[in-house]
Amino acid sequence: MRAVLIGLPQPGEGALPAIAGQSLARRQLAFARELGCTSVIAHGGGASPDAIDLRHAAERAGMKYQVISTTHALPGIIGDDDSLLVLQPGLLPESRTALELLRAEGDRVLIVSAGPGATAGLERIDLDRAWAGALTIPGRWLGKVTGLPEDAAPQPALLRIALQQRLPEARIADTTLDDGKWSVIASQEAAQQRAAAWQRTHLGETSPGALSRWLGRFIVTGPGRGMLDLRFAKPALLALTAAMLGGGITATFYEMPVLGFALTALAAPILEAFLAISRLGVAPFGRLRRLPWLRWLLDAAILVQGAMAIDGLHHRTIFPPLVLVSALLLLDRRKLAAWLEPARDRMLVAGLLAMVSAIAPPEQAIMLAALIVLAANLLPDRS
Repeated sequence: MRAVLIGLPQPGEGALPAIAGQSLARRQLAFARELGCTSVIAHGGGASPDAIDLRHAAERAGMKYQVISTTHALPGIIGDDDSLLVLQPGLLPESRTALELLRAEGDRVLIVSAGPGATAGLERIDLDRAWAGALTIPGRWLGKVTGLPEDAAPQPALLRIALQQRLPEARIADTTLDDGKWSVIASQEAAQQRAAAWQRTHLGETSPGALSRWLGRFIVTGPGRGMLDLRFAKPALLALTAAMLGGGITATFYEMPVLGFALTALAAPILEAFLAISRLGVAPFGRLRRLPWLRWLLDAAILVQGAMAIDGLHHRTIFPPLVLVSALLLLDRRKLAAWLEPARDRMLVAGLLAMVSAIAPPEQAIMLAALIVLAANLLPDRS
């Protein structure tokens, strides 16, 4: 079994810094879970909001959770054949390189060059080395903590024991400290400064041509960044998307296709904001597998509204929107040049349908949009 030791605020201390709505303790828990830890040992105030939040997160992950107030309690929790992952308080551990080094067979101490490490807030070992903030130590060595003062901080104490016992070392590149995926965050102000870069890193770059996706991510990382701290933000955005799509179909049913297509266009960036929050929620190690399929709801709404907006026999009403949606799905599989991205953006397509339907029959609007998307399919892929 491998357990993880996570530091929590002592009674009277302030709350832990948070990144994108999750405290550093939660971020360390995600790293430990990815490393295969099955048990969490929290050192600090067990009744603080951070402790309660960490307990709930550990239990949802199926991990055992225990709280200790003294380093002397460790030998009674960790067996001799077990291993303990120790993380420096304040560390934001998200480097896959560091993760793979710790996954390797055997326990080890992660180190980094002394200069960059000390500058980044890591503990200096000597003139050449600094502790990189993570180590795994055999359970049979934990009995040595009983020779230390009872109120000794566990992380520095375990580092000293590991060094005295000549635990193997693994050096991480100094550049790992530069990209923000392995950093020490000492205050909430530092966390706020780091949050914007963290969000951009995990959301990736988005072309302004994909306007709905760009707007959705801007909502989350810009004026709506506070939504990441709200538990109800995701269900609220999803419910708002469903309400707009349902309202668009209802409006088209009552012969208001302009309003219907406009509501569908507005639903697109809201859906993208939901997907952006979901992606940040599982970052850095998780992946969204099924949720991106929700984008097909926009295609379904365009198909249904297009069929209802056209008067005539069934085969005549379904064919133009079916061609449009099929062309959009084909275009999604292409690597387009940036200037062609608007051709497959559902917000722009639905917006075009709304604008043209205001001055011409909806059938002509759908045929025009389908012609544009089909033409984009005929152009060569991005080199």
